[in-house]
Amino acid sequence: MRKKLLSASLSIIIVVLLLVGCGSSDSSGGTMASGSWTSGQTSIKLLGASWYAENGYIHVFYSIEATNKSSRSFDGSSFNITCLDEEGRGLDFSSGYIVPIAPGDTIRFSNSLKYFGRAPTSVDLRFMDNIGMYSDDYIPYQSAFQISSISTSSSNDFYTVSGTVTNNSTEKQGIMISAIFAQKGEIIGGYFTYADPLDTGESELFYILAPRAFEGCDLYAVTANAY
Repeated sequence: MRKKLLSASLSIIIVVLLLVGCGSSDSSGGTMASGSWTSGQTSIKLLGASWYAENGYIHVFYSIEATNKSSRSFDGSSFNITCLDEEGRGLDFSSGYIVPIAPGDTIRFSNSLKYFGRAPTSVDLRFMDNIGMYSDDYIPYQSAFQISSISTSSSNDFYTVSGTVTNNSTEKQGIMISAIFAQKGEIIGGYFTYADPLDTGESELFYILAPRAFEGCDLYAVTANAY
């Protein structure tokens, strides 16, 4: 039986606003503003993004918020993100993944992409919600994962966000941990890592190896979600 689509995809266009590299005068980067919610039982929106250029490559970092308004578990799905030039033409396309979300829960996470070419002036974010994405499977709420002992450090290669994650859910669970950064009060994206599947009550150290471009930015949030 063919699955009926609950909603059509909604495109979110975001525009470059400011220079990336908090506290830096480097002009080889930019940030991108937040977007609007997509439609559907599960909706996503861009919280903010940024990019920088290095050796001909463009590195784009973004953070997303996703809400499952359904009474059933959202099992996870892909979304598409396209970098556009000033005339709206595609520069690069990439797919990302929204991790599972418990009924009524909201999550936040970061991701990135890299391509060779020109810098973007906007980003197009698309997601399509459909009935086949939902089930009665158990998905832990994001509040079941505790983040503690957060610290930051710098090296020649990375700006590292580290800490401890604890699984307080009722099942063994893999965990995605994201750092979300801000500049002048505006979210500019971030980076992420994964923790090995943890038993109930088990803790593990994590290290998010973000690019040095985020050094000097505000660490807006560190989030943990089931995957």
